[in-house]
This record gives sequence, structure tokens and C-alpha cells, in this order.
Amino acid sequence: MSLPPADDPACPAPPDGVELVLLPRAHDIGGFEVRRALPAKERQMVGPFIFFDQMGPGEFLARRGLDVRPHPHIASPP
Repeated sequence: MSLPPADDPACPAPPDGVELVLLPRAHDIGGFEVRRALPAKERQMVGPFIFFDQMGPGEFLARRGLDVRPHPHIASPP
């Protein structure tokens, strides 16, 4: 499923029985936006390397690298 980019995603009232609605946090990672719902502090039983993301829109051209900014799990050797 793909959602159009939005500054403030609308969230309708959850149906009966829905315990929690997590709104994704948006991050620009160098040329396109990633919206991440998990991991989230509201659901700490989900592991730190389990991601629920929605990305884009983006254009990936053949033979061109992707400029991704440094992030926590990319570390320099000691």
C-alpha cells in the first residue's frame, strides 16, 4: 500500500476494538521521505530492528548511488 506524501497525516477515529493508533514519524533520508511507525516508544515489546516504514515518492536511476545520511546502526570500525 502506498500513501501520498502528507505534512500531517489525517487519522480517522479508530474502530471499536483498536487498542492503539501509531502515527508514523517522517524523516528525510537524502532525497526522499521515510515515514516510520515502528519501532515506537508506545510499543516497546517490538524489537529495535523491526521496522514498519512507508517510503517515497522517490526516483532510483540505474548506475547512480543513493545518498543516505548516517544513522545509528551504521558505525565506523573501532
